[in-house]
Amino acid sequence: MSTTTHDTAIDALGPFGEVPEWLAGLMRPGRLEASLKAHVPELRDGRLALVECRADQLRAKAGSWLARCRAVVAAGGADPVEVVLVGELYPPTRPGPDLPLAGAGVGFGEPGHEVFLPDLRVHLRTEEEDPGLPSLGALSEPEASARIIERMLRASGYPEATVASSTPNVLRYKPGSRCTIHYDLTYDPPSARLPRPVVAKTHQGDKGAVAHEAMTALWRSDLARGEHVLLAEPLGYLPEERVLLQGPVPEDRTLKELARLAFEQMDPNLLQGLRTELRRTAVALAALHCSGARYSRSVGWTDWLAETREMLDRLAQTVPELREAGDPLIDRLEALGLATDPDPAVCAHHDFRPAQVLLARGRLAFIDFDGAAMAEPGLDLGRFRGKLRDIGVTALAASPEGYRPDLLEDRLALLDDLCDLFLDEYREHAPVSPERVVLWETIDLLMALLHTWSKVRLLRVEPRFAILRHQLQTADLTPPP
Repeated sequence: MSTTTHDTAIDALGPFGEVPEWLAGLMRPGRLEASLKAHVPELRDGRLALVECRADQLRAKAGSWLARCRAVVAAGGADPVEVVLVGELYPPTRPGPDLPLAGAGVGFGEPGHEVFLPDLRVHLRTEEEDPGLPSLGALSEPEASARIIERMLRASGYPEATVASSTPNVLRYKPGSRCTIHYDLTYDPPSARLPRPVVAKTHQGDKGAVAHEAMTALWRSDLARGEHVLLAEPLGYLPEERVLLQGPVPEDRTLKELARLAFEQMDPNLLQGLRTELRRTAVALAALHCSGARYSRSVGWTDWLAETREMLDRLAQTVPELREAGDPLIDRLEALGLATDPDPAVCAHHDFRPAQVLLARGRLAFIDFDGAAMAEPGLDLGRFRGKLRDIGVTALAASPEGYRPDLLEDRLALLDDLCDLFLDEYREHAPVSPERVVLWETIDLLMALLHTWSKVRLLRVEPRFAILRHQLQTADLTPPP
């Protein structure tokens, strides 16, 4: 039998199945700890005790790999201190930094400290602040956050608001990128009309502005009545400080948490509950898309294709074999995209995943509109289906048998069924081309695999590689004549 273009695209993916050791080493358990103890004098001779450490982040940027690590150290009977280390991993094709380092003589964790770990080829220095989130300090402090929240509430329809106290609780923090903080507030005088609690978010770049525009547009539509889905009330945005403020939405757990539990336990009742929530989520997403809200930002298929190529280009600068591994599939998807007509643009969430669906007392809510854009409905549907597959296959790691071939095959078949259920329910309430959904889903699965490499998430390589191969083997990705 002759090899088709489709087969070639699948076969070419092989190099994506295993991350080279020079790149994986820093992220492997125990490697950073051993290297720090061997190459930091204070840790080697016992002046400092290394209580714990971990590599938080390793990501590709241009031709570099940027690292971020955390270490907790203690001296004598003193309280442990956390040290944040940032720097760069050097590929084998690049020489390491010039030695000796200027900051090698500075105490570990002190401003200006530097260390090179030759076994991991990582050059690290002490980070003194989070440069990407300049407002994080004020948002984390009770008094400063109370004044910021009060100012924003008074400018957004609550002129009587006087915040007597604010208790911040950090919910999610991605250094240099974003932070979400929940606030318990007391007002003087108390008022049931005032929002309580509230949530503030700060992002690098303009994501907060994008989210505020989208939330405001949706809040002005019929969707705000909450018949199908609950939305957080937009309470203001400070562009200079990059601070977004919003009201609360109820949450018992996320759809992602329900899905993960159902896939790990494979309990029939949990799976039936998941099917019910997938149907309700599909109805709510159709209502969002049909709300008539308009955004100034738009995203098209060619934008997503270009972003995928850019990601592959970035990886290929230091892992050149990935170029030939990814190009055939991207070319295939580009041809299919040109051969099928796009669906009309709707007000899309853009980053729609089960983690963005909150479940509480028979209701559901959508959150995190910082990527919102006018786009084909297939973007939201495809990304959601892709992430659902990711959750389902990754959950196999919780089983003692792991990714046993027969278990993997059964799991992929179950996910096919659940993804089709979700799409079929959506199509009962809003129009979409199934072919375009599959197209968007497939390129999102490819992008997810590329992100696994660009962020060196070792535990995600095997499941995402298996999911993409299954998609290519089962979905109809042949362009019409």
